[in-house]
Amino acid sequence: MSFFPTEDRGGTTIVTLTNGERNTLHPALLEEGIAAFQALADNPPPHGVVLTGAGEHFTCGMDTKIAAALDKAGQKQAAAAIDAFAASLHRLPCAFVVALNGNTIGAGGIMALAADWIVAAQGDYKIGLPEAKAGLPFPPVPQAILDHWLDPVWRRRLALSSHLLNPVEALSAGLADELASPGQLLEQAVATAGELAAQPGFKACKRQLRAKANAEIDAILKG
Repeated sequence: MSFFPTEDRGGTTIVTLTNGERNTLHPALLEEGIAAFQALADNPPPHGVVLTGAGEHFTCGMDTKIAAALDKAGQKQAAAAIDAFAASLHRLPCAFVVALNGNTIGAGGIMALAADWIVAAQGDYKIGLPEAKAGLPFPPVPQAILDHWLDPVWRRRLALSSHLLNPVEALSAGLADELASPGQLLEQAVATAGELAAQPGFKACKRQLRAKANAEIDAILKG
């Protein structure tokens, strides 16, 4: 079974992160995600991409049990996979909307910030970047995404305190762009992706907006 099943909805590709109850991330999942999003970048859907999570969570971040069992070589491989996966999201040339359906922790926050637009479902769940609390400093590509797309004040507050936000607070912090009722989340995200993609200059403006960040990410990946 795929960790990233897809569905076409009127020219928008919906990608659903699917891995157990908490949608945690691990190296094999990340490698599949890299390939999946590279394929979407090579053949962009006309009305963009929407990424969401299966069940009650978007993602609760890295699978800590798998991470703890990795030797040094495995840790290095996992860090490289995180960098490449985050880069594959950030490099999508088409409209890219993230639909937060539940808890969005750690790497999930980076995945959201890599998008053009973040739609968060209303509800009692948390969004944040608790890497400091987990003892997991940000890898270079996620750090670059943070540096470019999160307000410096909120970057300091969230990265150093590990404080988690509810969806309304995330809207104020820049970790969400709009709220949706849970039942309308995907419909609203698909509509937003279509609206972004319909603009004649969208791709060119996105390319301009991301040029500096993508150049920095390219340099990181080249080592």
